Amino acid sequence: MVSPSVILPLAAWTAPKAHLRGAVLPEVPKDFVVSKAAARDGVSCSWFKQPIDHYNASFGEWSQQYCVSREWWAGEGSPVVLMTPGEEPILYSVSPSLGYTFIDNTTMPGKIAQALGAATIVLEHRFFGGSSPYDGFDSETLQYLTMDQAAADVVNFAENVVFPFDKNQTSSSKNAPWVYWGASYSAMLGTWLESFHPGVFHAFHLSSAVVEARAGNWYYYDTIKKGIETLRDKFHPDSASCSLALPKVAAWVDSILLDPARNATKVEALKALFGSQFPIEDDDFAYAIATPFRYWQETEGYIDILDFCDAIVAETNSTTDAILGEVPSIVGNYAAFFKEKFLGKTCTYFDVRGQDDPLWCLNTHDYLNPFIEARTLGNPWRTWYWFLCNEPIASWATGAPPDQPSIVSRKIDEAYWQHQCEMHFPAENGFTYGSANGRKTADTLNKKTGGWTRNTTRVVWTNGEFDPWRATTMSSEIRPGGPLQSTDEHPVFLIKNAQHADDSFTADGLKSRNIIINPAVQEAQDKVVEVLKKWVSSYYSAKKAS
Repeated sequence: MVSPSVILPLAAWTAPKAHLRGAVLPEVPKDFVVSKAAARDGVSCSWFKQPIDHYNASFGEWSQQYCVSREWWAGEGSPVVLMTPGEEPILYSVSPSLGYTFIDNTTMPGKIAQALGAATIVLEHRFFGGSSPYDGFDSETLQYLTMDQAAADVVNFAENVVFPFDKNQTSSSKNAPWVYWGASYSAMLGTWLESFHPGVFHAFHLSSAVVEARAGNWYYYDTIKKGIETLRDKFHPDSASCSLALPKVAAWVDSILLDPARNATKVEALKALFGSQFPIEDDDFAYAIATPFRYWQETEGYIDILDFCDAIVAETNSTTDAILGEVPSIVGNYAAFFKEKFLGKTCTYFDVRGQDDPLWCLNTHDYLNPFIEARTLGNPWRTWYWFLCNEPIASWATGAPPDQPSIVSRKIDEAYWQHQCEMHFPAENGFTYGSANGRKTADTLNKKTGGWTRNTTRVVWTNGEFDPWRATTMSSEIRPGGPLQSTDEHPVFLIKNAQHADDSFTADGLKSRNIIINPAVQEAQDKVVEVLKKWVSSYYSAKKAS
């Protein structure tokens, strides 16, 4: 769940977890021990021994970090709520300095635990933060970073951990009901646990869970377009439509970038119009100017897009460029706003080379780019990209097909993302990533997991109406048979006007950043809690009867 402030400029899956808008993530020290950051009354942090390979003990062990809170634990045999941050260090989930943590009721796991009288756990994911079997990440060592191994970590932990307040393991998953909470990738991992390790967790709440891998996912930007139509165009009926203007801008850009008779002079003039003064490949440039849309799935980040829209459709005159000719006003407005609000801050957070080029970090053709070159724990982007290339989750966010309006350049295609797999993970001692040479595909992953068609028991699904990843979730409008219908065994809540994993944070957590919770989010959260209370109660009733 890497924050937008960590990987926003490069992510195909941007901000898999919705971090609170404005929250400044603390730097993770190389010798970080979570107890230093999270220790307070009722909270303890420790390490749990895991095998590197759950199917071959000869590879040795490594230590996995976790924090547990007994604030609401009601005593022996009480439930446990577990979450894993997924693709980021544990510090970002347990540090009180952010104004929220995933071990108290500022977030959904804590809210659930409070209602159930449960302990709350945050378990760091293998190969992220300090929880890694290896220091260096290449195609050989990363063979042990799979959802299969990660799920086995969670199972081993749930069945064998000994808490300082429960030495007799009365609340282990063998003796008490455990609830798994996850958002985005960690929700996807939850589907793996439910499918392949039934019975370890009694119940699941999965928010914005990607269940259907897709080679290309043009619906990502299309869902943003639909959100703009509702949240801006609907409430600004007297102003020009942004959702109609944006495809016109993208089409104008593509008339130059995708011209079969590519005119290098015009292409360079186009890049200069948007503020690019240094060499940049056409596909990286196309991705750079799509930067504003990737704020959409950040908590309250859609506001940036609505401001962006206001600037684009403002009444201005077209201009004439000596090389480009007439530049439509919406294109000129787009370029001006991009240069003013996004260009300068695109790469500043990762200022490791002090370059003058504000777009240097988007160079996906340079093996010396630190995102590509760095193979250590300090580069969580690398390990997350491995999942996309190896499983392969893929689901690359792309421009729309020719018969559909696209708000981003069609230069952003599957090939653009897939070529980065080879840049990041060249073969090492005969080892490579799963999707190399088509060895694994999104279809093979879906065949293994069941994708949209999987059957689930005691799983609550929550999804945002305008989550860019909605098309890959159980609430997808393109799912065969339509969105999954809610039942007692798998309640489904499609949250109106919500984005990606918006229900991760409670009203108290949002209040710390002066954000008012979406009433539909709060309503869904309350209903989820009631469902989980019912399921946990049924566990104890069945146990008592037996």
